[in-house]
Amino acid sequence: MPHALEITRTFDATPARVFACFTNRDDWNAWAGPQAIQGEVTLLEPKVGGRYRIVMHRPDGTELVAGGIFQVLEEPSRLAFTWKWEHGEDTTLVTIFLRDVGGKTEMHFRHEGFTTEGDRDSHNDGWTGCFVKLEAFAATGERQKGVALEGAA
Repeated sequence: MPHALEITRTFDATPARVFACFTNRDDWNAWAGPQAIQGEVTLLEPKVGGRYRIVMHRPDGTELVAGGIFQVLEEPSRLAFTWKWEHGEDTTLVTIFLRDVGGKTEMHFRHEGFTTEGDRDSHNDGWTGCFVKLEAFAATGERQKGVALEGAA
């Protein structure tokens, strides 16, 4: 049975601003990659059927590459895209719902289609680290580097 990851977060930014963080290359570059990993969006075609590609540069010099295809782009409230590591797991689906809550944005994030709990859990750690950086970037417009997860050593 496939496993799904769900994360809900509130950002101090409008839904349009948070939506742009997924559809503007400079914005996505600013927060892509968890913790000390720096993501580089090397391809971004923000349209239904358009592709994206992200290279995750690890501190040890190794790289992980993920990409996919946009399935839904309904600015500023919903987007969905497939997700696949270049060398690895099956293709999964990310769906993001954005809702205005008093001038802030509540994001409901769902990443589904994992074949194992371990895959789901490792993506939880990765996305949570990304969203720490996204939260700061969406609010300030300043790029975040090396931001550790809360409680991480």
